[in-house]
Amino acid sequence: MTTRFPDRLVPCSVDGLVTFAATAVDIVAAPEDGPGLLSRAARRLCDAAGPGAVLTGAGGELTADLGSGLRAGMFVSTEMRRDTDKTSLLRLHLRLSGEGEPPLAASLERWARIWHRQALSTAEVERLTGELPLMGATVERLRQGKPLADLAVLVTGHFLTDLVRLVNCLAELGAPLDAMTVLRKDYAYRWRHRVHGHLLEQGVHVADCTDSGAVAAHTARARRAGLACLALDDGGYVAPALLDGTRARSPELASAPVRAGAGERAVSSVRAGAGVRAGSGERPPPGGWAGVVEQTMSGIYRLQGREAELPFPVFSVAQTRLKGRIESYWIAEKAVTTALELLPALKIEGQPALVIGYGNIGAQIAALLTQRRMRVAVHDADILHLIDAHENGYVTARDLRTLLSGHEPLLVFGATGRTSMSKREFEALGRRAFLASVSSGDIEFDLPALEALAVQGAATRPALPASSRTHTLRGGVEVTVLADGRPVNFHETDSISNLHSDLVYAGMLTGACAVATDPAPAGLDPSWADTVLEESGLLQDYYERYGPPAAPTGTAPSSTRGRSGRGNGERS
Repeated sequence: MTTRFPDRLVPCSVDGLVTFAATAVDIVAAPEDGPGLLSRAARRLCDAAGPGAVLTGAGGELTADLGSGLRAGMFVSTEMRRDTDKTSLLRLHLRLSGEGEPPLAASLERWARIWHRQALSTAEVERLTGELPLMGATVERLRQGKPLADLAVLVTGHFLTDLVRLVNCLAELGAPLDAMTVLRKDYAYRWRHRVHGHLLEQGVHVADCTDSGAVAAHTARARRAGLACLALDDGGYVAPALLDGTRARSPELASAPVRAGAGERAVSSVRAGAGVRAGSGERPPPGGWAGVVEQTMSGIYRLQGREAELPFPVFSVAQTRLKGRIESYWIAEKAVTTALELLPALKIEGQPALVIGYGNIGAQIAALLTQRRMRVAVHDADILHLIDAHENGYVTARDLRTLLSGHEPLLVFGATGRTSMSKREFEALGRRAFLASVSSGDIEFDLPALEALAVQGAATRPALPASSRTHTLRGGVEVTVLADGRPVNFHETDSISNLHSDLVYAGMLTGACAVATDPAPAGLDPSWADTVLEESGLLQDYYERYGPPAAPTGTAPSSTRGRSGRGNGERS
């Protein structure tokens, strides 16, 4: 089920009058850590309020005047956990009250965001490490020689807890935390504020992924620190920005060394059991870019037609067999489950559905909708994908509008990584339809075009979440965009579990070390990433952990099985 997260200050009333607003953040930690955690949270609030904020304490409760007549009351409560006697669920409470009128909503949201920026505790980080065993094993294989030392790493990421582990692994591989930048993809995740607070406490720079100057600012900081740059991207925020701006202003961008030819790439440095050897060439100069690791197809699409412009290699995890064959099912299953939960009470069996984009994820979505007994049609601009869909039994057509008007889908999934529906496609809809995106950002559906076509303003419906907007077109056709047009698999949920994201993040760490030590020539060659990952030991590790049980003792080697049994990493 999707869950609305309690990260806002909720107004509380007595006898119908609002007297204060309250929120709380939960932390798993030892009981004796409670007072210290409360004190740090209170000081964070006072620091944000400015030098005039005065913190006082009495009877286990802290109070502070935050200015403008706003007063904060803070205390901690403890709930013992049954699964362990070493940690507790500590709840840090914040209550805000004002003199006269209640505080404005915008003010309450700001203070709630600051309060929830509580770094993860030691116990939470330890649990997180156990949930991501492949990343840990990858670090052990590659940590020799600190391959990411002297590199300012930029990471684009969803603010989920696995991002904390990824940053920690990059640091273990040598990347300086104080030279690292994380670009935030702003989705309503449960732990997003805590992840943000944890990164800030580690000294990591945080910026929004839509900040047009963030990549250039990172490049400038790296230059001042005498470091070269490397990016782990999610959605094509880095390489296009460099091509569009930084390259023209920074001649050193073009100085990333061109290494071995395509047929002579060295991959021994990331093979199982081998340490990373130093690259045979020099790294780029301070502020120069060693390369980019990209994990999404939307990011790869943003580089199409510009590959020859790239002055550094792009390690495309997005196009690897690892991501396409294994991760796609997890994403599709989450997307379908969440989209169906966002619908009003409907009988979907026998209803028409349409999947636009029959790539790795789209093919899995089509299969899952068929299992739910919907009548599925598929469209793809790639004729080979369209033939594949047709021969798998789906309704297909070369023209998307033909499917929209003839198949009359109740539910439409966009999984192209580009804009799949705009004015002409919306005009072809002849009945009520729900649109669900599975692409990064909100690019799948042309929302401005939909709004322009609507005969009345977008509205919410009582049976739908507030994030689902319904547009009424001519003829009374209602088109509802689920989750504000953003990917439904990210809607108010933590997307796929850490045990699932572990594999791709481990692949990105492997790619980062390959870029740092044995890069390919400048440009984009998908075969490079496949070669590196499939010879790295990562997939072997995955199979040993989650494949068939180990053979009985004495009949097959079991040295790794003891290290990585199938029970490792399960959530508590």
